[in-house]
Amino acid sequence: MFRLDAMARLRFRRKHCDDLPPILVNSLPKSGTHLLLQLVRAIPGLHYRGGFFASSPSLTQRLRGPAATTRKLGRILPGECIGAHLFHSDGAEAVLRDKQFLSLFLCRDPRDVLMSELHYLTGMNRWHRMHRHFARLPEFGDRLKLALEGLDAGFPDCNQRFLAYGGWMHAPRTTVIRFEDLIGPSRGETCQRIIDECRAWGMDFPDSEEVVQRMIQAADPQKSHTFRKGLSGGWRKGLTAAQIKTVETWLEPSIVAFGYD
Repeated sequence: MFRLDAMARLRFRRKHCDDLPPILVNSLPKSGTHLLLQLVRAIPGLHYRGGFFASSPSLTQRLRGPAATTRKLGRILPGECIGAHLFHSDGAEAVLRDKQFLSLFLCRDPRDVLMSELHYLTGMNRWHRMHRHFARLPEFGDRLKLALEGLDAGFPDCNQRFLAYGGWMHAPRTTVIRFEDLIGPSRGETCQRIIDECRAWGMDFPDSEEVVQRMIQAADPQKSHTFRKGLSGGWRKGLTAAQIKTVETWLEPSIVAFGYD
């Protein structure tokens, strides 16, 4: 497998210009990662090989250290894009800077993220380490409590989970994209922002309007195995007034950090 992978990477390097930037499509989990990947993959000249990197993989939730992060990102080729749930750190920033990555970070209202995560871990991803813990709780209130308070070091409280990504909101050379702008009438403008960033990194698009249309047409959330509803502001649905207050109180640090206050 390694040998075939190495040969594929060599052929790819020969076919693409070394001055194209590698692109990191990074996100807070349950924020529309695959939707943004679909848009970026539609940009001419880029190559996607299915790569994805998570600082805390869902199967084990064991934190990957700086060496694993550097090794993974260091193997990404010019013109290649990769998806990620990469925690922010000075070391991660340094790798992206040294490797000349075009860095995109996708965020979403933490309240919507929390509810999407809760439903995802309860009924959609039975391979996730936390699935059995959520699925065995018959009462929604107990599952909500687990989502807010966490379980252990691998699945800490909601703010620790979310704020691990918070530094990307203000990281130099990182373009922040909001999930709400991907699903609403601003999608075209958001695609144009991404194209403008690609141009700033040396990529050439004679007709950006055509590229925008290609990106918009590529969007198909139903093709994602993690897609549930993809709504914005639906987090209140099914919650009591007391639960709404609890969610907003618990998540206040994340709501502020990601700009949803």
